[in-house]
Amino acid sequence: MKNIKDILNENDETMETPMLPTGHRNEFLEKLSTREGITSTEKKFHYWKSIAAACVLLLGIGAFIYSNSSGEEVQESSLFVEMKSIENQYLQNIAKEWESFQLTATDKSLVKKYKERLENLDASYQELKQEFLVQKNSLTTLEKMIKNLQMRLSLLQEIQQHLKRLEDEQKNI
Repeated sequence: MKNIKDILNENDETMETPMLPTGHRNEFLEKLSTREGITSTEKKFHYWKSIAAACVLLLGIGAFIYSNSSGEEVQESSLFVEMKSIENQYLQNIAKEWESFQLTATDKSLVKKYKERLENLDASYQELKQEFLVQKNSLTTLEKMIKNLQMRLSLLQEIQQHLKRLEDEQKNI
C-alpha cells in the first residue's frame, strides 16, 4: 500500500510544465492593450448611459410630484365634502335664527352681548377648521366643529324662546 502523498508526489515529478511559445508574452501584451482601448470607450459610453438614466429618473420623479401636488387641490376626501355640507346647513340655520333674533330683540345691549358670544364661538370654530385642514380625516376635530355649530344654533334658539316667553308675559300683564 502506497501512501497518497507519495503517489501525488510521483505524479508531480513525472509531469512536465509546459513551455510557452516564444513571442507569447508580446502577443498577450498587444491583445491586452487593444482590449484596454475597447473597455475605455465602453466605460465612457456606460458613463453617459448612467447620466441619461439619472436625468430620466429625476424628470419622472418631478412629474410624479407635480401631478400629486395639483391633484390634491382637485381631489377632496369624502369626509371633507361631508363636513362642508354639514357646515353649510348649520350656517344657514344660524343665519336665519340670527336674523329673526335681531328682528324681535328690542334691547341693543342684549343683541351686542349675543353677537360677541357668537363671534367668540366662530373664532374657535375657525381654529378648529384650520386644524381639520392640517390633520385630514381627524374625527375628533370634526366632532368638535359640529358641537361648536350646534352650540351656536342652540344659543340662538334658546334666546329666541326666552324672548317669546318675555313677550307672552308682557301681553298677559
